[in-house]
Amino acid sequence: MKRAWILIVCLLLGGGAAWWRWQKSGSRPASTASPLAVPENAAGKAGDVAINAEAMKLAEIQVAPARLRSVEDRLTVSGSIQSGGDQLAKVTPKVAGKVIQLLVQPGDSVAPGQTLAILESAELAQVQADYKAALAESRAQHSNLARQRQLAKLGQFARPPLEETRTRAVEDERSLHQARHHLEEERAGLRQAQAEREVMRAKVNRNQDLQELVSRQDRERDQADLEKAEADLAGALARVHGAEGDLRLAQKQSAITQSSLSREEKVYSGQYLTSRELVEAQAAAEMARVRLESAADRVKLMGGLPGRGNRILLVSPIRGRVQDVSVTLGETVPVDKAACTVINLDKVWARLALAPKDAGKAALGDALELHSEAAPGHVFRGRVSAIDAGSDETTRAVYLRVPLNNPQGLLKTGTYVQGSLITAVRQQKLTVPDEAIQEHNGRPTLYVSLHGGQFEVRHVLLGSKGKQWREVSEGLKPGEKIATHGTFYLKSEALKSSLSDGCCAGE
Repeated sequence: MKRAWILIVCLLLGGGAAWWRWQKSGSRPASTASPLAVPENAAGKAGDVAINAEAMKLAEIQVAPARLRSVEDRLTVSGSIQSGGDQLAKVTPKVAGKVIQLLVQPGDSVAPGQTLAILESAELAQVQADYKAALAESRAQHSNLARQRQLAKLGQFARPPLEETRTRAVEDERSLHQARHHLEEERAGLRQAQAEREVMRAKVNRNQDLQELVSRQDRERDQADLEKAEADLAGALARVHGAEGDLRLAQKQSAITQSSLSREEKVYSGQYLTSRELVEAQAAAEMARVRLESAADRVKLMGGLPGRGNRILLVSPIRGRVQDVSVTLGETVPVDKAACTVINLDKVWARLALAPKDAGKAALGDALELHSEAAPGHVFRGRVSAIDAGSDETTRAVYLRVPLNNPQGLLKTGTYVQGSLITAVRQQKLTVPDEAIQEHNGRPTLYVSLHGGQFEVRHVLLGSKGKQWREVSEGLKPGEKIATHGTFYLKSEALKSSLSDGCCAGE
């Protein structure tokens, strides 16, 4: 407070002295230069102002070089909050019914699966009757299946097939024995035919050696006998091959019969259960089970519980608050009418408008910072999840969709929000503290330190805004020293000196 009074006194004394000198000499103080004309909306020098060391100390004027920093490109956006998707549930009955109980009111908190209302339905009653009939049939078929299985375990179905298989096994064993005996007989005949052929062959060979002593008639008869012996041998060999084939067939048939006999004996002893009656009972029980499940599914599709009567429970599929109850007791609710509406505001969506000239700068995944008068002091952050393919027919604006976490429920449906879209990060941009900037005639101005208390009043152009800093896009160079504190005093001195291209005369 003491420093503030000293500053005011200095201003008054300095202003009075300057007015007295002007009245006496008809000129401005020597420490100031004439204002320079700077084009509108352009950066450049507007004038000079000189401050002595004592005034700088009292006004706490601080000087620091302008520095470079990373700057984010931001676009201003605004829009409203929307809800929907899996965060909004309109609870409707699956079949028409009469309201007999309302268990919630608007504003109540509900959990997933919580009952909101109870209805009665005549259509559900008929489906429940079909379910009970299917249940009774299923129980009867399963009871019959259990009885058939018990009979099968006792061997009632296995004895006739077992006796039949045993008889066939005995017959096959007899056939196998006969085939073996027949093969032995044919092999004996083959050996005899081979011996006879050898005798005849030796006799023919001897006749050839004794041609002069044996008549031609005897030689021809012996040759014929040899040929007959070879034919008999070939026939005997063929019969042996046939007998061997018959034996192999009999062996295979006997093996199959023995395998069947072993299986039937196991069935009879209770190791396997099989019979036509048992198979039929299993099929009937399975069909009854399928019909029962189908009837139960129809009951569930109507919103009822199998076997629990004709009442329909309307339950909430999500966690949230009841937004609306649109039915009354005794009212018949059709399937196309929502009895209750439940909304969850833990997650909402911001639908934001982007100016047509900036539409090409936005991309999926860009970060946003939003705030709302409905939640002062809170900053909501999110990223762009969708960009409309077209623009608004009237405003030509392009709309963005941004999911936002809203665990406290501060953002309601329809709430107006505004903020900035961070489209890119540009490296090494020149920035100055907010406190360094003053306005002359509505134009941003900096005070560039020269030497010995001399400052140049300079108009600049500003860019992005950050936390307690602004980007200077034109009018300042990196490393130039500027006043960062006490700039209001410098502005006052400029006003008294009529600097800054006459901008101060009207302020």
